[in-house]
Amino acid sequence: MEITLYLDVVFLVNFSVDFFLLLMLRRILKLKGRRMGLAAGSAAGAIFSALFLWLFLWLELEQGAGEGLTGKLGLLFIQAAGILGGGCLMLHLAFCLEHPKRFLQALAGLMLASALTAGLLEWSLGLFRLSFFSLDFLTLLFFLTGCCLMGEAVLRVVEEEKKQRECCYQVTLYCQGRKISAQGFLDTGNRLQDPISGRPVHVADSGLLKELNPPPERMMVIPYRTIDGGGSILGAAVLDRMEVTQGKETRVYERPLVASSPAAFKMKNGCRILLHD
Repeated sequence: MEITLYLDVVFLVNFSVDFFLLLMLRRILKLKGRRMGLAAGSAAGAIFSALFLWLFLWLELEQGAGEGLTGKLGLLFIQAAGILGGGCLMLHLAFCLEHPKRFLQALAGLMLASALTAGLLEWSLGLFRLSFFSLDFLTLLFFLTGCCLMGEAVLRVVEEEKKQRECCYQVTLYCQGRKISAQGFLDTGNRLQDPISGRPVHVADSGLLKELNPPPERMMVIPYRTIDGGGSILGAAVLDRMEVTQGKETRVYERPLVASSPAAFKMKNGCRILLHD
């Protein structure tokens, strides 16, 4: 029996399906992996699948390895080993999974997603009367992968916008009868503290404290260090009160310590004060 196997078509089909599965797995399990890593994992999985398909057909048709119960069980074992091996190779190249438990969780998710996708593909092939290795089917796979990429990009933008809104506050500063309102942002990386008292330090735009004009006796200096090892001092003031509002919730800080940044803030959301986490 002669079978013509087009490995390039097999590679394209498997690459598209593998890339689609890895995208979905990254989204569902919140895995860390760049698109180049996903492409590398998909390519490795596609090459592995093409070579394994050739080997499987050669053993079954040329060598007659599938005859009898023992032969069928042997082919089934080889097929299961090939699927698990290809999945492990894909996950290793696509994601940074150092913990064994996390790797097994991702492998189980990949196997489940593969089984569900295989069932959906079988159903779509019967519905649209397509051949598994036809150009129309390849077009459908590329279309689905493109839709997945667009959907992921939209979800990422929505999540970033939601995160920005959750960290934005309306801030009102009070000092000796004067008050100023400004947009604030919760900076989770702000760990600045007064080295003597240990009080948290909020960082305001360089012009904000000038507008509030606190008296000299309220002023002090706060030393700071940057990530690259540099550092200097910031002028800071002890204010009477600071109100932080988001929606219907308002938090009040009594006698907050607010430092003046070395330069004016240039943030898209108009933020003028970075709140201490």
